Amino acid sequence: PHQVKPPILSYYLKLDDQVIHFLLKQKGLEPRLESWCQLIDNPTVEAKLLIRDEIKQILPKLVSQTQDTRQPLILYLCGLHPTEKRQGAIALAAQLKRGLLMADLAQALAIKEDFNSWLKLLFREAYFHNSILYLESFDALESKEDYLLSKSLLNRLAEAKDIVILSGVQSWVATFTDTKVVITVPFPTPDFCQRRIYWQANLETKGIVLSDRQLDTLANRFRLSSTQIASAVTNACNQALWRAADEFEELPLNTIKPTLNDLLAAARDQSSNNLTGLARKIKSKYSWEDIVLPPDQLAQLKEICNQAKYRHIVYERWGFNRKLSIGKGLNVLFSGPPGTGKTMGAEVIANELQLELYKIDLSQVVSKYIGETEKNLNRIFTAAETANAILFFDEADALFGKRSEVQDAHDRYANIEIGYLLQKMEEYEGISILTTNLRQNLDEAFVRRLAFTVHFPSPDEASRRRIWAGIWPSEMPLSEEVELDFLARQFKLSGGNIKNIALAAAFLAAETGSPVTMSHVLQGIKREYQKMGKVWDDAIRSLEINSIRI
Repeated sequence: PHQVKPPILSYYLKLDDQVIHFLLKQKGLEPRLESWCQLIDNPTVEAKLLIRDEIKQILPKLVSQTQDTRQPLILYLCGLHPTEKRQGAIALAAQLKRGLLMADLAQALAIKEDFNSWLKLLFREAYFHNSILYLESFDALESKEDYLLSKSLLNRLAEAKDIVILSGVQSWVATFTDTKVVITVPFPTPDFCQRRIYWQANLETKGIVLSDRQLDTLANRFRLSSTQIASAVTNACNQALWRAADEFEELPLNTIKPTLNDLLAAARDQSSNNLTGLARKIKSKYSWEDIVLPPDQLAQLKEICNQAKYRHIVYERWGFNRKLSIGKGLNVLFSGPPGTGKTMGAEVIANELQLELYKIDLSQVVSKYIGETEKNLNRIFTAAETANAILFFDEADALFGKRSEVQDAHDRYANIEIGYLLQKMEEYEGISILTTNLRQNLDEAFVRRLAFTVHFPSPDEASRRRIWAGIWPSEMPLSEEVELDFLARQFKLSGGNIKNIALAAAFLAAETGSPVTMSHVLQGIKREYQKMGKVWDDAIRSLEINSIRI
């Protein structure tokens, strides 16, 4: 306390590297921000890029007004497609003739450094470059663990003096602590008419002409953004070129055009892969010729496909879209004993519609803890919003088996879980299929909410004969002594059982180096009976074919 305070000239001043960078007028981005930020000094918009009217007209007008009054402006771009929102921010910056500093908050959190220090650097960098700040992945801060980080960002936004653009998926929820007005700019998935325009415009730039029906198929089948559609067209053209290179000595470049199947495949590739960690993708290899069902059930499957194919006519052109708030999704129940073709039916539908099929095992989703089942289901349907896929919920008995008559709180909660699943199926604007062996455990009130209920019965003798005839690949040698009529009449098996038996018989024949014989087939039936817990001796006594011995 008795020391004399040193004079001010005895202190030294150390400037932050970012400030030195600015004073020396060095170009480029501050090195500490390079791993999760991108600076666009002179943003431009491609002429062919289709920008929504709100971006081209309303937003610049709003921004100009706030600049004239020297008021800050915070915009929240809300939607599923990050590329679409990013293009919107670039278009706005280009119209205002300003740079754009883009930062990914999810990547910033992954660095595990002092978040407040990063924010200070970030906002200062935007100021030094006179750029609009664009913060992506705002939803990354919504977890309880990141509450303090989210609060730090909101405090920083409250002090903002310029335009700041946020981007996220969830709707913005204002709180009493918000000191600035946040204007939400929705970026919804384009509807059918918009998607059709995007497909047509992008195809025309490549000199590709499709029929109206083909354009309708692409626009109706896949709910893609404009940038995804542009990428799909480019990728389909590249795939057609690759295929032509394999077929022709000299490439007739001017005549190589992608087929509709090329475009459908490219559209599938543009769909999100968020479901991969939550469900198992099934490669659909079955067609209508492979499935054996009674005529009425087969007709139902075709009606399901037709509803998916022509939903744009009924909902969009004929106005049913205005009549329904929910229930636009195509939710289906497949019921029947195991092995009767429920999974095959889903594969046939996926193959017909050229859509991906994801299988979700509900026994792995259902939790004994109250509320956890709904959280698991919500994660699946949230990921499915951009997947453009068919959701196939297997083992629904994990839910339906928990309830019969409501007798206690557990029964009531099981009903809540079922109701929640059906609600999410209704909200999902795609096809969702539920399978159960316990159709009798489902309330009629729930059944009324389903678009289709298809029962897969155990096959009768004629159906079993068709299954036995179609199960053998054409390349496999099959002995003439294999009596398909006898097998269909004698053994009341499901299609799944018959598939297992045929495969077992093929391996037995491969071991002996001979065609598949009746002896091989009967040995396969014996093993299948053992798996099913049936007594083989009782069955074999009834055989009256003297030439057969096992």
